[in-house]
Amino acid sequence: MRLLHLVGYRGNSAEFPENTLPALRSAIALGVRFIELDVHLSGDGVPMVCDEHQLARVTGDDDSDMSGAQMSALDVSQTNRFGERFLGTLIPSLTTALRLLEGRPEITVFVVLGRASVARFGHDQVISQVVRAMRPFRSRCVLVSKDLATIHTARTRAEYPVGWIIPAHDSHTRLKYEAFKPEYLFCDRALLPASGPLWRGPWRWAVSDVSDLNTALELANRGADFVVTRNVRSLGEAMRAHAAARAAHTASMATANAVSRAEGISRAEVIARANRANEESVTRREISPRASPPVRTDTAPRVTAEAYTVDAYNVDELHSITMAVEA
Repeated sequence: MRLLHLVGYRGNSAEFPENTLPALRSAIALGVRFIELDVHLSGDGVPMVCDEHQLARVTGDDDSDMSGAQMSALDVSQTNRFGERFLGTLIPSLTTALRLLEGRPEITVFVVLGRASVARFGHDQVISQVVRAMRPFRSRCVLVSKDLATIHTARTRAEYPVGWIIPAHDSHTRLKYEAFKPEYLFCDRALLPASGPLWRGPWRWAVSDVSDLNTALELANRGADFVVTRNVRSLGEAMRAHAAARAAHTASMATANAVSRAEGISRAEVIARANRANEESVTRREISPRASPPVRTDTAPRVTAEAYTVDAYNVDELHSITMAVEA
């Protein structure tokens, strides 16, 4: 058995403006243990939670020289998606965003370093500024980038776990990550071949743009460890329900096996007996809901259907959105 984890893309970005405090708070409240967010350095070198494209949409400038204070006053409420519902939602600094992790040691944040910042300030300065902001939460942050040189610098100079957002799923890319061996490989689902296992190694696969349970399960069977999604609520609920159903089934089979061994009958017979008992119980309720069945003393106690089922909601309250899948 392996575990499949859900990653909130820019927080709960299906229901809130992406990369904002409301989106991050919502993802945490929904039980997400892994969150991906973007970081862009302001003109004065302050790590801010946004990406260059998001900033360009707001300012109309692809090469903004705004300070951290100026960026923190920008409205990023995404009125094109949400109307005026979130007016006044501002760009947070990375320091402010990471404070949401206080008292939440179970949460890990994938911090994606923007290419525009690296091109402007260089690897060393970007990593230095970001690492400084992450220091209080060092053990819960992973540095991620599309730029291989950037994450190489992050690993060698800052000694952080790193993730590479691969540009393609081909042999040339494979040679690079087999040589570098990042802890995480991020890949857009559209780049993957239609079938076949993901390349195995010391890394863990995180596949982006996953919106439904069937896709998540298919990717898990191919070797994915994480699915990255905007649909934190709907996919999270589906994963919890699936995990609970599997746990209930496993518990039922374990009970059936125990009864089978104790009574010297096959597991199939135990299950059939339980099903008959359940059908009789339903029939009695339909005939006379108030009638009490007579107590038989001439036979051994009957094993009821309840012996083989477990209420899914009591199996394991999966506060975190994590699901066991077949290895």
